[in-house]
Amino acid sequence: MHYALKNTIYKGGIFTILALFLFTVPSISQNQDSLLEQIKDIDISLNEPPDSEENLYMNTVSFQSFYDVLSPMGEWIQITKEDIDDDLSDGEGEGKYSSAYYQDDEFLFIWKPSVESNWKPYSNGKWEYTDHGWLWVSNDNWGNATYNYGRWWNSPKHGWVWLPGYTWAPAWVRWKVTNDGNHVGWVALSPKAKWKSETGITDKNYSYTNKDADWVFADNNTFVSDITPSKITAQNENSALIKNSTGITGITTEDDKIITSGPDVNRIEEKTGKKFNRKRLRFSKGKNSTVIGENDVTVAKETFDRSGGQKFQKGKPDKFRKSDKVKKIIRKKKNRNQPPPNRNK
Repeated sequence: MHYALKNTIYKGGIFTILALFLFTVPSISQNQDSLLEQIKDIDISLNEPPDSEENLYMNTVSFQSFYDVLSPMGEWIQITKEDIDDDLSDGEGEGKYSSAYYQDDEFLFIWKPSVESNWKPYSNGKWEYTDHGWLWVSNDNWGNATYNYGRWWNSPKHGWVWLPGYTWAPAWVRWKVTNDGNHVGWVALSPKAKWKSETGITDKNYSYTNKDADWVFADNNTFVSDITPSKITAQNENSALIKNSTGITGITTEDDKIITSGPDVNRIEEKTGKKFNRKRLRFSKGKNSTVIGENDVTVAKETFDRSGGQKFQKGKPDKFRKSDKVKKIIRKKKNRNQPPPNRNK
């Protein structure tokens, strides 16, 4: 999987797709098979049913492709589950993962992007309305990997960080709409949002409360256009907007696909005068770009190496730093494994 720096291509039809490949393939006569394979690749469906449950702390999935692609654009940090519990202030893992029993392959890796201090996820891109609900199409230079998979949270120690996941969704966000109907708000879901197909993720079963500053709010006209940090509502207005808004979060399954609901499209059309064409979402294995057409959107979808339920070497980033908890565990294990001093000398 490789996510290009420019990860979105808008096309008017099949001629634009052909033109794209004509410019990237030097000689059609010499590369007909390659060209046909790429066009076929855009049309293939990878919309297999999602896992019934996602365990973000499991060690039976390899995220090596994420490690490799994202390393140049940020920093990987090795952590424990307790690091996440401390950040999210729930203490859920307390006593469950004693440092004495931690194995090296049970540590987790989170990614911190190289961004400005006031950056927040889902603030640079646009929303597309599809048959899977509202799809986030990112303009961030690392592409859509971190918005269709995994969870974000604003760590007191590290700032905004991302924990990889293996279940694809159009966007992993929580939604609000102001009571006057003039603004839409969204915020990245944290690891406390545990995906189960039978219950989905709603405001009722997601208990984590983000700081007001974590939210992104936009007026309706901004919501239906290209969204940038300079266009979203000023952060100092978030508290008032949150106080006068209603949660509308809903991530569910329908016909074996994950649906990200959000603001009612009819209300958005009424408020903005813009009509939305409910586009068909298609998946392409390993494609670099999100291709937005008049009637469809094609997005890259990752396939993961799995161990079949058994522990295995799940890989790691080439470069990473360790959290204080990881360092402490490693020191304890090292001291415990050292032979006792020879007192006969």
